[in-house]
Amino acid sequence: MCGICGIYRPGGVTPLDTRRAQAMNYVLRHRGPDDEGLFSGQSCVLGHRRLSIIDLSRDGHQPFASPDGRYQLVYNGEIYNYIELRRKLTPHFAFRTRTDTEVLLAAYQCYGPACLNRLNGMFAFAIYDREAESLFLARDRFGIKPLYYAARDGGISFASEIKALMVDSGLSRGVNEQSLFEYLVFNRTDIQDETFLTEVSRLPKGCFALADRDGLRVTRWWSPLDHLDSGNEDSPEVARQKVEELLVSSVGLRMRSDVPVGACLSGGLDSSVLVGILYSHNDPGPDFQTFSAVFPGLPLDESAYVDALARRYHFRSRRTSPSAADALAQVGALAWTFDEPTTGFSFFAQHEVMRLAKAHGVVVLLDGQGGDESFAGYQYLHGYSLAGLWKQRRMAELAASLLRVVARRQERSALETFAYLVLPEVVRTRLLLATTPNVSRDFFWDHIQASPIQREFFTADSLNMGLARHFQYKLEHLLRTEDRNSMAFSLEARLPYLDYRLVEYLLGLPGNYKLCRGETKLLQKQALGHYSLPEIVSRKDKIGFAAPGGVWMANAGWRSLVRESYAALRARFPHVFRPGEPTLDRADRCWKFVQTAAWLDVLDSFQPLAG
Repeated sequence: MCGICGIYRPGGVTPLDTRRAQAMNYVLRHRGPDDEGLFSGQSCVLGHRRLSIIDLSRDGHQPFASPDGRYQLVYNGEIYNYIELRRKLTPHFAFRTRTDTEVLLAAYQCYGPACLNRLNGMFAFAIYDREAESLFLARDRFGIKPLYYAARDGGISFASEIKALMVDSGLSRGVNEQSLFEYLVFNRTDIQDETFLTEVSRLPKGCFALADRDGLRVTRWWSPLDHLDSGNEDSPEVARQKVEELLVSSVGLRMRSDVPVGACLSGGLDSSVLVGILYSHNDPGPDFQTFSAVFPGLPLDESAYVDALARRYHFRSRRTSPSAADALAQVGALAWTFDEPTTGFSFFAQHEVMRLAKAHGVVVLLDGQGGDESFAGYQYLHGYSLAGLWKQRRMAELAASLLRVVARRQERSALETFAYLVLPEVVRTRLLLATTPNVSRDFFWDHIQASPIQREFFTADSLNMGLARHFQYKLEHLLRTEDRNSMAFSLEARLPYLDYRLVEYLLGLPGNYKLCRGETKLLQKQALGHYSLPEIVSRKDKIGFAAPGGVWMANAGWRSLVRESYAALRARFPHVFRPGEPTLDRADRCWKFVQTAAWLDVLDSFQPLAG
């Protein structure tokens, strides 16, 4: 886990490019406090900050050169199957280190871009070819690791975080209004290649790019759509066995580390199953630590579930209880950390969990992110299943499913989603406008037709297609905040539910294996529930790393800040926001006003490197 950056200029890099790369590397220092490196070649400057996880020696120093000096690699992430890859490559390469970095570069030398299909991990990397004077960039399948770039003056700058690109004084601070629309109306960010800045793009997840004298060409190498309707005819019994084998294998691979490992733990199914697998298959030892956000006395407190799990597995439970005052005091710092606006108070709770882990000496954390997308854990996903039955005119099944959803008290979000999916577009669009009371009508109508969320996310015709759309258009905004929150404290977060073998297998299974009879995560409960507790498996609510934003919004300081933030946004974007006071009835909406205003303050105050 590291930070990477660089500048590629096919006509030859300049001394200013080298200075900028050094400044970019400095901005990323929180991502890698253990080492730093810089390479300067004819057409490229590469920077790297290292957080040492595997092989803590100087052998892991980057930029990492091939033995003949042709290739220079900077890399952020982990290749979990590097040991297995190394065995396959040993007949062709004389390895001189124990690092996954060297294995990654050897795989690229051997297979070219096709190496990506052989990697099980999270990664963003850049390889400069000195002979061809070209730059290769790549990201993992799901976008766990970030990579941003800006094309300017015949060259390309790239970095792990947008803030590093801002050292360029010529880079526009202009706001991408389509991104602002998706955020305000659909509560979505990090959708495709867009960012909140007009001149900054992200390399899309599951893509690689080649930059040379002919420009930059982006190619998709992985998509969830390729794994739908795969004809998988495994019976439910076989599916349960394979799911357990795949997740146990995934956890085992993600325990490969030369530094202390811990786990994030809520009282939910995803994280409790991971802890159970650890204790059943990996022997983490008596000092293994878990980290939780708890809110005693509030309905969303999950302390009782954490206590019960600790009685079974005897781990060391560390807990934090973030407050409204804590969140208020850190608004500016969070805007800097997150790099772009985020969508809710829960990300602050996650931030404080990461702070707690850092204080207790853990460097690597397992986390349950991705379980909801893989196993159909969101309660509103019933709406996709119901819509599929409606469109197939299977009315008897639809009626039975509706009754079961209501019986499990999950009807509100399910029925809202169902209605939105099946209503005529003109009707649902007008309903959507009614739910955005602070966004101007003109701004709404100017941007709604260009929205990929409106066009594709809410046109899925089955549960499995809905899950695929989540991987395409929703998951990455959660992954960005996971990355920024962990890296703010120089921690590495690992996500076993996003092992590509598990995700691809689940996408190919029938939807009713995962969501059926009004119950979410059915397959996960059947295959993996024994690693958790009956009282957790039988829960009907869903919380995760939630924060009591509604309670916090009763705080006078927060309400005042929301009004100040909205006034500032209204003054800056009078065509976007309606006149008057902000609507304070929803905590997530209030959070967005505060986060957007704070992000703009950070943007305005950033001091670029003088030319």
